[in-house]
Amino acid sequence: MKMKISRSTKLKRIVTFFGLVVILEAGGMATAFLWQHHDGREAAALAAEMTGKENMPLVRADRAVDEDELFAYTTQVIGANNKQLAVYFLRPGREVEPFIYNQRRMFPASMIKLFVMAKTMQDVHDGRLSLEEQLTIRKQDVVGGAGVTTWYNAGEKRTIAQLIRLMVVESDNTATNMLIDKLGMANINQYLQQYGYKDTLLVHKLMVNKKASNKNLSSVRDIGHLLTNLYYHQLVGEKEDAFMIDILKQQRDKECFPAVVSGYDIAHKTGEVNSVYADGGIFYGPQEDFILVALSNSSEGRVEVIHKMQKLAKFYAGTMQ
Repeated sequence: MKMKISRSTKLKRIVTFFGLVVILEAGGMATAFLWQHHDGREAAALAAEMTGKENMPLVRADRAVDEDELFAYTTQVIGANNKQLAVYFLRPGREVEPFIYNQRRMFPASMIKLFVMAKTMQDVHDGRLSLEEQLTIRKQDVVGGAGVTTWYNAGEKRTIAQLIRLMVVESDNTATNMLIDKLGMANINQYLQQYGYKDTLLVHKLMVNKKASNKNLSSVRDIGHLLTNLYYHQLVGEKEDAFMIDILKQQRDKECFPAVVSGYDIAHKTGEVNSVYADGGIFYGPQEDFILVALSNSSEGRVEVIHKMQKLAKFYAGTMQ
């Protein structure tokens, strides 16, 4: 026996049907926008970030809408030595292109270790290395500067995973040089060019031939690009990127950015030697995240440089509110 459907019920069904069509169409347009601006994995990562954060804008701008304000304040803080301090700042939920101030090649100090880590993990991903593989510390491997590895450790073994942790968390120069030897300097530079880090060049190992005229080089653009790829889990692979982020979150040097930016879980690396000081990382916040790199090749005092970087970090973090 067929049931009669009232005219009002039919009308409700029609309205519901067209309502669903409108919602699906709007969702399709938003999805299309994301895929037009990113490849598949980046779009998926961005969508995941959007759904996991509150108050995130649905559509990102090509560039920072407050770029003029960012430029004005950055210039004000850096002052007369504006050619000696560079900045990379990106809010992944708001804009596609980062705000970059004073882009040029500079001496990166220990920030170069980020690229050694990335190449190491690329070789792990490709099956050329294993994180469990062990290397023996030789007396000739041990160098000074930052780190905890000394001559007393000669003859001991460290896994690739342990060397990466020492290199990043402790900024251990001996661990870094052991990884450079394992990877091959030429192979590292080939990796840099292959993946678009055009400003970055590894010329020498750490704390070796310190009087050499040729120096390691990089830029805030290259360092920021690496961190941005890591944020989107597009640097190496999902597992390898998660490993690197976890390592960066264990950073022991918290003198600069972490000292003034609270409420964020920071995955970062620092660098310091002579007139070079740097800090850069991913800031994971409760509502929004951002990526910040500051690199100084300044003749100013260490305290003054750190103070300027901290003022910038506080200002950029304040734009997230």
